[in-house]
Amino acid sequence: MKEISDIVSEIEYSNTEKESQDIFEIFKLLSELRRDDKIILKSIGKLFRSAVDTRKMSLTEDEFKMTYSSDSGSTNPILFERGLFLDICHSAMASTPTDLNLHRKRTIVCAGFSSGNKTKLPESTGWKTFDEGFGRSKVIQIDPSMLKIRAGRMVHDYSIYASESEHILWTQPDMDKSGFMIMDGPIYPKQLMYWMGTNSDKVLIRHDRNAKKILQNYIDIMDFHLENKMPVVGFVKNPAETQVINLLREKAKDEKIFTELPWATDTQLFKSFLKPEKENGESRFKITYSNWFIQPNQVYDNEMKTNSPLVDESLNGKFEKDDYLPVFFMVRVPVDGNKIVFKIESLYGLVKDDDMRRKITKKILFELAVGKIPETLLKADSIAKISVDEKREIKELFTKDMAEKSYNEIRWGDLDEF
Repeated sequence: MKEISDIVSEIEYSNTEKESQDIFEIFKLLSELRRDDKIILKSIGKLFRSAVDTRKMSLTEDEFKMTYSSDSGSTNPILFERGLFLDICHSAMASTPTDLNLHRKRTIVCAGFSSGNKTKLPESTGWKTFDEGFGRSKVIQIDPSMLKIRAGRMVHDYSIYASESEHILWTQPDMDKSGFMIMDGPIYPKQLMYWMGTNSDKVLIRHDRNAKKILQNYIDIMDFHLENKMPVVGFVKNPAETQVINLLREKAKDEKIFTELPWATDTQLFKSFLKPEKENGESRFKITYSNWFIQPNQVYDNEMKTNSPLVDESLNGKFEKDDYLPVFFMVRVPVDGNKIVFKIESLYGLVKDDDMRRKITKKILFELAVGKIPETLLKADSIAKISVDEKREIKELFTKDMAEKSYNEIRWGDLDEF
């Protein structure tokens, strides 16, 4: 510890007043950020940073009398000794005020991939019901010819996004259309969207009916919200994108606008921009937030891809293509002495309306003023979660094919996800 202490003490940090001033000049570039003449990021309305006092905001009236949240629990991919990858996902919907019948409904999807023919999954076309019809389950399989790499990751994406999207669609007809919907994480399955739009010879899911069905599910979900003008957001707890900061570095190099960008992620950039001008005792009661941005395209390596779920000509929606584009704003929240940044996503088709944009922004600020995480999202997490003991019990059910164990699993065992 003495040696480590010496190393830490020798690390130099610099933070000048000029750097804090430069952040505003840098941020002005986000009014419209392009690459190869395509828009990557664009401000909706004026660029701004604003703040609210949590004490005052928590005392305001919630404009939405009913709030819904969806979440999923997963075993995470299990690799068996005969080459089978399997992931079982369990999805639930919660509401505030609580609706016990809604909470009781569950959707389970088991997704699998086997590189050989020794293990076959009993893939089902329809749903198998349980718990007096309040629960349903399905098995889906990724064709062995579809994947040469990323089998574990794709099995996880299939199970969690099929389960989540099917459960939302199942519960939507019973929702109060004047309510508010919070999804856990981004509003779209971005990994599936990427591979659906990529001409890879190692990941061929663009030809897979299950992948197309999952993306169509999300388009149908958004159609419901656009039709009913019912707000929907994706609450991203750990945003880790580097799109903006990487493009700003390119711009800095090409145009020699500024010399150094110290941030590694977009979140760090926004965190610096959203830092209150004066850090004092009152800062612990301040939530700061940005304006909304639209993201028409994403940069993957040197490829430019649309951010719309309409990445395949066989997929279709009821509204204009731009209405499905993701939009977001960033929120900096004081949590237990730390400053945490969340990304709040929604649909351009909703937030292009000024009043709707105001309502969604206020609702999120209200939720974060009342609690560290929206209450209904915490409810959904608690009822959807698959515990460590349950994961262990699931693995023990497979008596014909043992699950592979890595050294870390032997040493540390399973850990609960937070």
